[in-house]
This record gives sequence, C-alpha cells and structure tokens, in this order.
Amino acid sequence: MRLKSFRIKNFKSIIDTGECHLSDSDNVLVLAGQNEAGKSAVIEALNFFGNGVTDDFERLHRRRNEHPEVTCRFLLNDQDIENVFIETKDEKLKKYLTKNPVVGFVRGNTEEDSFDDIYFSDETTEALSKFFPENGEEESSENTVAPQAQEEVADDSPSVTDIDGLEEFIFNETRDFVFYDAFSDLLPGVVTIEKIKEHPAVLDFEKVFKTDFSQIIAQEERAISREEQRLHREASDNLNTYWKQKLEEGGKYNFSVKIVPQAIPNQSKIEFKIDRNDGDPLFMEQKSKGFRWFSAFNLKLRALGVDQVKVKNLVILIDEPGQGLHEKAQKDVKRVLEELADKKGAQIIYTTHHPNLIGTEGTEFARIRVVSNTQEFGTKVETTAQYASRADQSAKDTLSPLITAMGIHSIHSVLDTRRLNVVVEGISDHYYLSAFKKILNKDERLYFLPACGVNNIPNLVSVLIGWSCNYKAVFDDDPKSGRAAYNLLKKEFYENDDDFAHEHILKVKGCNGIEDIFSKTDFYKFVLNKPYKRSTTGKDNSKLTDGKKELLARLFLEKAEKGEVSLTKESTKKINEVFDWIYQKFNINSDQK
Repeated sequence: MRLKSFRIKNFKSIIDTGECHLSDSDNVLVLAGQNEAGKSAVIEALNFFGNGVTDDFERLHRRRNEHPEVTCRFLLNDQDIENVFIETKDEKLKKYLTKNPVVGFVRGNTEEDSFDDIYFSDETTEALSKFFPENGEEESSENTVAPQAQEEVADDSPSVTDIDGLEEFIFNETRDFVFYDAFSDLLPGVVTIEKIKEHPAVLDFEKVFKTDFSQIIAQEERAISREEQRLHREASDNLNTYWKQKLEEGGKYNFSVKIVPQAIPNQSKIEFKIDRNDGDPLFMEQKSKGFRWFSAFNLKLRALGVDQVKVKNLVILIDEPGQGLHEKAQKDVKRVLEELADKKGAQIIYTTHHPNLIGTEGTEFARIRVVSNTQEFGTKVETTAQYASRADQSAKDTLSPLITAMGIHSIHSVLDTRRLNVVVEGISDHYYLSAFKKILNKDERLYFLPACGVNNIPNLVSVLIGWSCNYKAVFDDDPKSGRAAYNLLKKEFYENDDDFAHEHILKVKGCNGIEDIFSKTDFYKFVLNKPYKRSTTGKDNSKLTDGKKELLARLFLEKAEKGEVSLTKESTKKINEVFDWIYQKFNINSDQK
C-alpha cells in the first residue's frame, strides 16, 4: 500500500497546503525551497499523522490556537484488496475497491483538539459504509440453517463485519511513518546507560551491531574487552564500506567504543570516538557536524535495513539530509536514498534547499514539490509547473535551488526582461554560441541557456513559459540529442505540429554536433589547435573531440573573448544562418545591439 497524497491544515506555518500528490514514477518525494519556507513543518506534520503528538507539540508545532488536521490518502494494491476480501468475504466490496483503490485517513480535526485516533476520512466513510448494513436486516434468512451446517459457516465467517473493523484493518496495513531529524539524531561522545533511550542514534547502533550496553556492563572485564574489540571492528568496517564517498582524504575511520562500568550500573558510560590512526581519537562532538550526520544517518539506514520486510512498508521522513556535507557527499546521500527507495521499496520524503539533492533528469522532475510561504496563505506545497506560473519575485527566489540543479547558475539573469533566452542542449553549445555572438558582434541581449541534458529541456522550457520569459531554442540534428530534444518539445508544448514548433525551435541541419558548424580548417586551427591536412579521413568535427568536448568549447570561448579568432567565410555563413533565424524569431533589427 502506497501513500498517494496528503493534505495538512493548521500546523505551524501551514494554513492549508491543499492536496499534495506524491510522484507516480518512483518512491521519492523532494520538498524543495528556501530556508523558512515551511519544509520542516510539512515533514513534522506527516510525522504527527503517523506517530501522534510529540512532547514539544504545544510549544513548537501548534499554529496559534488552531486545531491541526492531517489527511493521508493511500493507494491499495491487488494484494491489499485481496486481504480485505479475505477478512470481509464481500465480493461487492472487493469489486468496488478494485475500481476505487484509494482510501483516506485523518488525524486531528480543525474544529477541536482530537489527536489520539486515526480514522477514515468522511469521503471514505461514506463510500464504504454502504457495504455494512447497520441492523443486520440481511442476516435473518441466512441464520436458519441446520446446527451441523452452522459450524461450517462459522469457520468461513468474516472477521470484519462493520465499518469500524474495516477502518482498523486497513489502517493496520498502511505503511509506518519513520521520522529522521538530521539535527538531533546524532551519536553523542558520551552517554550513560540511563540516557540511552533518549538518543535514537545509540539505539540504532545497538540494533545494527546486535549489542545491548545495559547487559554488557554487568559482564566481567574480559567479556567487555571482547565486545569493545568486536564493535570497533564491525562499526569501522561498516562506516568505511557502506558509502563510496569519504568525508576527508586519507586513511580509514576507526570507531572506538569504550564501555566504562560504574558502581551504579545506570551511571555506567559508553564513549564513542573516531580514531584516524594518528594517536589522537576524538569524541563524536569534536568531529564536524557533517561527519556526525554522515555516521548517524548511515546507522539509521542500516537499522531500517536490518528487517528487509519492514523497509518496504515504511514512509521515511527526513529533514534536510546532507547538512554540512560537501558537494560530492551530498550526491552520495541522494544515491543512497534512491537505492533505499528503488531497491528496498521504502517511500522517502525529504526536504532540501541543496541543488545536489534535487534531481531534474527525466522522471526525477516529477518527484519535486516546491514549498513556499506567504503571510496571506501560509506554507503551500505545489508542483514546479504550478509554482512557476507565479510572477512575483519571491517565486523566482524560491526556485533558485531547482534552477541551480538544472545547471543554471543565476536565475535572476534568466528572468531579466531584457534578456532574449535561447535554450540549447548542453554546456558546449552554450560556449560555442556565446563565442560566435562575440566574434560576429551579435545582439548583447542574447543569452544561450544550457539545459544540461535532453530530458531536462522540457523542464527548463516549462519554467520559462510559466514566467512568460521570451525564449527560442537551437539544437543540432543528432538523432540521439538535438533531434530528440526537438521532438520532446514539439510533443509537449506544440501539439506535435512541426510548423508550430518551427516558430520556436531551430534544428541546425547537417550538424550532428554544434562543432560541425565549423569549416574543417577553422575547427582544426581554433578548436583542436593543430594543422588540418586535406589527406585526413573525413570524420565529422563532432567526432574529433576525444572526450574533451566541454573543455575544447570553453577554451574556444576564451580565444573569442581575447579576439584571437578569425573565421573563414564557410564557417561564418553557417553561423549567420543560425543567428538570422534567431533575429527573425525575436524580431531583432540587424542594426540593434
């Protein structure tokens, strides 16, 4: 059973999120936005739904004096529906759920404080109650059976006979919600036995490495020493092998776990240190926040993974994964989360404002929800397309992490109303066309916007259209890249109509790559930096870059900026054909600059 959507009312900065649908393409939902937008409030509200109120609810989570309410809708799969039939023996109910496999559950009530129970939403109650007649009027004729037959009927009688029983049964089949607080679930340097229960990371450590510190302290000294050595070995191996990325250069990390018994058992201490083989082990608090997050989150994932059956029945809620980690390590966090979702079946919802944790390739874009906050409407959760339709400045700022993830370094430059945006497939197209603009003294308002991948192009265009930005697109004619990009845009934005698409998109004919726009002599002289021999076999220019496509393009741009490039008429003619089209579509006069 999958979590399909949620709606949150009256929780912290949230007035009413509206219904937020999770991605249908995978098991990950990314709540992206700036700090203070209310991303954490969404995660905490979902934790409230799954696990009830926390000790600090009144102080931290209540919105004024209002009453919170969270609704979650779940999608039943075929096995879930079959399980309902086994419990109810109701063929009509089974047929109904097969056609209408979504049920809603609610915790809280906007009219009053009511946090203890989770119950069917009004919509679900109304739809399913009709399968459970209240007065048993259908039972009288069926109960007049012989005593011997009654025993056989009893063996096959339904376990669920009313709407309350169905509510309880289906809810028990839903996924459990697990909340990981990146800021508090960290391994301490020292903890006493009596305080272990207050530290989720220590409980995770015990579970992963199959130890119980409260029992170990009662053993003799040699047994304690053996356990310390085992934990040192296994915890160190785990930390060094579970992640590909190391946070620091150099040797391996070594966990040092010291068990220190005291006269009063509950006062016995457990010390967690990290040793880099330099003779100076550090308590966990002395390590960087990034390292502590890294190690604690690793433990959390392993603790969840101990029971493989349980993982696929979880909704894992994570607030700001990757805090304090550098760029490559953040990408590893994303990889591990996706592995947990794709291979082990967990549904994962996490918040972030880090571009490295936001995927924009292909179906990844469908998992992104933009979180924003205004004084009038509070925190809202929307798809990128919904959010991009706004024109206010805050909308532009909020999308900055997403825009950066798409390979664009400055959103404000894109949204400059004076700028004429030309979408291109990759960074090398950006470099070459920017260089040609410089060499041929073309209109300064033209900006070549790299989408950084074919699948990312529709996403970028949807943002530009949503903000009413003036744009055109120029692609090469390679079937796997430029032509594919053209076909994607034609299908999604131009009704699959070539004439309509050609008003906005140019395919540069005869170019399998932007490099093919050069004459051979120019390409060898100014890009490859070697003389062209006419006897050389006729490969396309785009096939001659030998894995240095982006580097060669960037170096060519530098030459152009220094005035070191003088192109032949053959190259200039082809390049001008591209700019002539751009000028025509943007209605630029040739004497405009």
